[in-house]
Amino acid sequence: MLNIGIVKELKPYESRVMITPEGVGVLTRNGLTVYVENGAGESCGFDDLQYERAGAIILPTMEKVFSKAQLIIQVQPPHPVQFELLTADHILLSFMNLIHQADRLTTLVNTKSTFISAELLQDADGKYPLLVGMSEIAGKMAVFLSAMLLTTPEGGKGKLLTGTEFSRPSTMTIVGAGTVGRTVAAIAHDLGVKVNLLTLKPEKIEEAHKEVPQIHIQAYNDDLLRELLPQTDVLVVAIHSLKREFDIKITRDMIRLMEKGSVLIDISVAEAHVVETSHLTNHDQPTFIVEGVVHYCVPNIGALVPQTASRVLTKKLLPYIKVLALKELKDALLEEPGLVPAIGIYKGKITNRMVADYYNQDFYNIFELLELNI
Repeated sequence: MLNIGIVKELKPYESRVMITPEGVGVLTRNGLTVYVENGAGESCGFDDLQYERAGAIILPTMEKVFSKAQLIIQVQPPHPVQFELLTADHILLSFMNLIHQADRLTTLVNTKSTFISAELLQDADGKYPLLVGMSEIAGKMAVFLSAMLLTTPEGGKGKLLTGTEFSRPSTMTIVGAGTVGRTVAAIAHDLGVKVNLLTLKPEKIEEAHKEVPQIHIQAYNDDLLRELLPQTDVLVVAIHSLKREFDIKITRDMIRLMEKGSVLIDISVAEAHVVETSHLTNHDQPTFIVEGVVHYCVPNIGALVPQTASRVLTKKLLPYIKVLALKELKDALLEEPGLVPAIGIYKGKITNRMVADYYNQDFYNIFELLELNI
């Protein structure tokens, strides 16, 4: 049985927490010990007293939590100040995002700890519940942000997203028909917005159409985008794939085709530099203007609504946390197979084939390592 530790997020602008007090209550009622760093949930409205009432033990520092708990839960990947706290006995679960982070991978391997990527946890249907949950929030928030950014104080053209009896609704073009793109499209359409949904996976048009039958979905190509951009008030870029990269580029010349005061929301900015004019922004300064177009390029949109996001994370994560904490790792993997692809590193060895292949590193089968007691 593993003790569980919840620590305060160290990355600026990250205000979510992986497990709410209600979630801690579920864990403690199952006989588990949960340590929570002082103030870990305050930024999303959960104070220490709520955690204590749920059965958690509040500790004053992150160092204390790491010394008492073996299973550490946090939203963002390990921060450099945490590396020296990690031991071979620790399992750390967070949104690791190991692809495109070679330095982080090397450092984590060297700690000899075990790391589980929250975004790679799978359910019985092979879907990624935590990733889907955060994607749905990002998609919903993107619609509200679009409406705000079109207003003149934000640099927008002063056009109402939904239109009125006497004016036409705005036009939104979405590149990427995954969970984020489909969520944006469905909500925007229901509000009366004219929606163009472009997918980079033509083979999945039929599948996507079943989920959003009211939306016309087309296969992406540069010429089609250029044709749509002059009439596009809001361009949403939501490209994401765990298993492949997309060779597309939305160039400055393309952005120039949009009317002044139009809006670009680049949800893919942290993972794929698809838009030439984009660069990372944060919640303090979320926008900038290039070629007269308002750019919003904040990667962690879910942190805008941390209380909601934290409740979603808790609901999706609890089944995995319970089995990890209550059972030996091998038994946990057998009982909850969706954990297997999420274990990226086990005691210094890469155990996710996608990550190993991406970096041309050796891949180790987690069950063979456990069988050998390595």
